[in-house]
Amino acid sequence: MNDEEDDDLTTGASSMASSITASPSSSGSGAVDQQTQVAPGVLNMAHIHKPFKRPGWSASKKTRNLKQIIAAEKSKDWKISTPTYWNIEALPSMTPQKKYCDITGLEARYTDPKTRLRYHSTEVYQLIKTQPLSAVQQYLGLRNAAVVLK
Repeated sequence: MNDEEDDDLTTGASSMASSITASPSSSGSGAVDQQTQVAPGVLNMAHIHKPFKRPGWSASKKTRNLKQIIAAEKSKDWKISTPTYWNIEALPSMTPQKKYCDITGLEARYTDPKTRLRYHSTEVYQLIKTQPLSAVQQYLGLRNAAVVLK
């Protein structure tokens, strides 16, 4: 580039910046405010109209977590007929209830036909076979399935 082209670019940028930042004062004299003056070659974006930004826009309400919702429901006096999180009744689930191993607590895939204990794997089954009858009764009692075994 030539020196003349550099001078044209800098004078064009400074004239553009001064035209953008120039605003009439309250008296209407057309003078440039002291705060809006910009150094030559610097464009102040704060005073340019931005059509993509709505002036009255504000962020939407923030979401609330379950704890806040429950606290708000408990603090108000509700009619008995008003549905809330706590009193909505639903039909029972159609999926079968999961069964857990009586020994390990893992999901039980199998049931011992003799003792009716549920177990997870063959290792647990070997342990069940070595248990005395009183221990088996205690395991069954823990899940409220106490049956008198013979």
